[in-house]
Amino acid sequence: MDYNFKFANPPQRECFYSTARNIVFSGGFNNGKTFIAIVRNLVLHAEFPNYRSLMARQTFTALNKTTMQTFFQIVPPEMILSHNEQKGHTVWKNGGITFWLHLDKADQNTLRGFEINNCTVDQAEEIEEGTFDILDSRVGRWSGVEVPQRLLNAFPEWPVSRFTGRPLAPSYMLLLSNPDLPHHFIYRKAHPDSEERLQGWHWIHGQWDPQLGSSETYLKLIKEKDPEWISRYIRGEWGYSDAAIHTMHRESLLEPTAELLSKIKSKGSLHRILDHGDSAPTCCLWMAVLDGNIIFYREYYVPGRPISYHRKEITALSEGEEYSASYADPSIFKKASQKDGGFWSVAEEYQDDAINAPELYFLPADNNEFATRNRINEGLLISERNAHPVTGIRPAPGIYFVKKTPDYPNGCSHAYQQLQAQRKLLLSTVNGKNFYADDRDKNVVDHAYDCTRYGIAMHGSNRPVEKKRPPVRSFARFNQFLALQMSRGPQVG
Repeated sequence: MDYNFKFANPPQRECFYSTARNIVFSGGFNNGKTFIAIVRNLVLHAEFPNYRSLMARQTFTALNKTTMQTFFQIVPPEMILSHNEQKGHTVWKNGGITFWLHLDKADQNTLRGFEINNCTVDQAEEIEEGTFDILDSRVGRWSGVEVPQRLLNAFPEWPVSRFTGRPLAPSYMLLLSNPDLPHHFIYRKAHPDSEERLQGWHWIHGQWDPQLGSSETYLKLIKEKDPEWISRYIRGEWGYSDAAIHTMHRESLLEPTAELLSKIKSKGSLHRILDHGDSAPTCCLWMAVLDGNIIFYREYYVPGRPISYHRKEITALSEGEEYSASYADPSIFKKASQKDGGFWSVAEEYQDDAINAPELYFLPADNNEFATRNRINEGLLISERNAHPVTGIRPAPGIYFVKKTPDYPNGCSHAYQQLQAQRKLLLSTVNGKNFYADDRDKNVVDHAYDCTRYGIAMHGSNRPVEKKRPPVRSFARFNQFLALQMSRGPQVG
């Protein structure tokens, strides 16, 4: 088949010929990212009968009005058998299927139901890392694709499945992304400058290509837009912006050495902080105050589980530790639901001894966000007041996170990533200059960030810690009774 297209620029050519399993085509506006991604899909579907691909974007409107329209402008109509927008798939005449998915309404079960050879995510900077991880796990799952005999003859070493013995079709995950902040999972996983870069990723960088649009528009934007906008959307550079609420230095990330963890648990004042989620993930952070520093040293972040499960898991992770206090989102203390003829709160569900799980007791945290935001920024600053908890060197930050690693799977990841992700709400753009409100953009995920806020807010608040007694007939109350009797020693009648 003669595909009859020309590359507009070198990054397009680099993307088209890439054979990496995971590819990122990142850059500013107007450089042909979507075009070349659809051409790749066209060639794969044309060459491999029964090939299955997925085209995804965060919102339905963007998927329908941009990505899908570009698709049908490029793919010849004679190659398509049918298109059903309501069901979200396009059937090719050679048996292949292209699925269309907007991710803002897709749950994890929907994502896990796909068996595909190829996935393209447009505007990938808008999606969550967990969504990417599930989609990435579905790539290469479809085994019904056919590899033509002419290709097998031309390439005798064509790879075959070790499970079925059948020839394998090419499988790719392609992320099309505009630049975002350096904490973003796309940057961390794939950018050449990232210290956490994974093996096997191919990063392609493209700038605004004046040949793909009006040169007058390009020159007008260069003159009118502010430097941040030009850096991001013309030159395609990743970096921090005026919208960022917090800036964290690399020194605030700690390696989970046995010596450090032992020091935290033996010498630190320990705290737990909970942010409960019904449909959203439930997060618990463990925090230590040590030598004037605040160190978040453990993280629990689990969606879609009942309170009994959270109680068991959090208790298991807390084994052998004593806490100065445990705090939680103040909203869970509101009696909003009925139970046993009365009103009941989520906090009471964590204490209820009728549930077959260890009881957990929390105090309401301070939710004054603006005051806490400044306290966080002060703690993130490198200052002579602070000594690094590992090296003892001054100056240093005052807030730290112990990283999650393969050897320390309960370390922090969501907490410091969401901290850096928080941004101010965009009010308007005037002559290329963005104006932001002091309010936080609520579209940014914040479950672990809220735990961080609560922990920082309650440390040093001089709030008296209320020692709550466990309910009568609870195991905790019975254990207190036994401990009291043993402390008194044998009683002489």
